[in-house]
Amino acid sequence: MAKTSKKYSSLAKKWQKRHKAINEKLWTKHKDALVWIGEKIPAKEKLASGAVGALMLANTLPGTTAQVGTISAELEKPKEVIASNKTPEFASSLKASLPAEMRPLTPTEEETIGKLLSDQFKVNVSATLDGKRLNRSYGYIGAEQHLARYPGDGMGGHLGTNTNENRLFYSSGMAPGLGAWGYFAHSQGDFTQKDAEREKWYIAVQTFDAPGYLTNTREMSQFLKYRKMLVVNPYTGQAVVTDIADAGPAEWTGKHLGGSPEVMAYLGLQHGMRKGAVLYYFIDDPNDTIPLGPI
Repeated sequence: MAKTSKKYSSLAKKWQKRHKAINEKLWTKHKDALVWIGEKIPAKEKLASGAVGALMLANTLPGTTAQVGTISAELEKPKEVIASNKTPEFASSLKASLPAEMRPLTPTEEETIGKLLSDQFKVNVSATLDGKRLNRSYGYIGAEQHLARYPGDGMGGHLGTNTNENRLFYSSGMAPGLGAWGYFAHSQGDFTQKDAEREKWYIAVQTFDAPGYLTNTREMSQFLKYRKMLVVNPYTGQAVVTDIADAGPAEWTGKHLGGSPEVMAYLGLQHGMRKGAVLYYFIDDPNDTIPLGPI
């Protein structure tokens, strides 16, 4: 009897371990779909949602005919998102120029990579602009929440009527505080499409660690406010023109900058840990002619 109990105990532990692994894989791969389903189910029907979850879990097991990935493929990423790297030579050149470990780039490395980026995307980029720079140009980016754009702004109307974007980005939620420079507009009446684009494609950078920031805070703050930056996933070549609209993250997080839900999606970093290595360079655009968004 003791042997039998020990055997069942061992089997139970193995099953629990397998169940946990399957569950984590399911939520990592299909979080947006599950969140969307959960929001659509009335409270009195929450019990039935367990059946939906069980069905989806069963469909991830070997030997079944239905595939959750097929069902939720349209929910996982916008059609406009670059699904794979279309310029392997460019990505290979970037990777070859990067250090083996995550660290700040040397001046020579920054210059070499800056030229690669400028040539590839046909925009002038550099790690230093007007004598000013950030603490680094290569680091880990992490996912941020949506920012309030004007007093009273909320998730209800934040993403407009785009059903696909609502399914993808609504679950990211709204940050509890404002961006580094407050609201993007003084009121909803003053709110413009340019304000909307600035919030949609924003990044947060460690302004407090930028050389000269603490001794010349006002000038540096005005320079960095909505400053355009090119952010590139060096492993795929995916790139986004962004603007600086917030400060952070803290050094102890192990991340060096943050990206809006949309920025992370177009860099191919919206799933799993929602973190990855990126290059980020200032864009020299004095006449404001380069639009924000995927490039």
